[in-house]
Amino acid sequence: MQIGSAVTAINHFTSRLLFLATCAVLSNTAFAIEAGQYYYFISDKCVAKGPQTPEERGAVIVMLFEVVPAGISDYYVNMNTSALIHYTEEGQAHLSSMEAEQAYTAGKAPSKDSLRKDGNAIQHDFMLQREAIDLKTLINTLNGFSQLQSDKGYFFKKIVGLSNPDAKFKAITRVRLSDMGYDNRMMLTSYSSDYFMLDEQGKASDTAFITVDHGAALRNSLHDTNSPYVIFTKNSVCGEKWEPGN
Repeated sequence: MQIGSAVTAINHFTSRLLFLATCAVLSNTAFAIEAGQYYYFISDKCVAKGPQTPEERGAVIVMLFEVVPAGISDYYVNMNTSALIHYTEEGQAHLSSMEAEQAYTAGKAPSKDSLRKDGNAIQHDFMLQREAIDLKTLINTLNGFSQLQSDKGYFFKKIVGLSNPDAKFKAITRVRLSDMGYDNRMMLTSYSSDYFMLDEQGKASDTAFITVDHGAALRNSLHDTNSPYVIFTKNSVCGEKWEPGN
């Protein structure tokens, strides 16, 4: 009887493990991303707008990011920092270096633009940086991001206005890709660095001292200012898994 009970317990435990494993697989499938390189796709919230043939698209072809699988339920995102043409080489390299130890999470959030039945978009969040830095590091970092940007004066004024030369900051850089329900398409909805001032206890302020929108810098280089497609890159851009020439 004891042996029978033990066998029953083992079978129950095994079934439970299988159930949890199945749930994990289903969950991962629900939040899965198609791995590969994603190129700029002329669209309004990932709905095609304008020229779509390879020849026509070739005029504005830019690889935005690459999604790389990293285990059973993880992904890495590699941003095309070379497309940030107004950044210095040091600034581009700094952003790329952050991707070495990124953390990935996924979840659902309501979206009026999503095609999914439940009205949610799947949000894929990549935390590239989360660390404390000093003022000198902040200045050097901003110099790499500020070349030829209109933000340069804004950054300078903020730094000059600081009364504490020993100020410390929490630096947070992240990327958000949104799956709106279209096959092989992901919307780059956020790519930014926030710098929060730390108080004497090391607690970060609720409001960022400086925010650098790398996504805006990327979008601004896609079209001329008089292009009819600029309106579709105002707040986000869609990337399509696509090979040039196909």
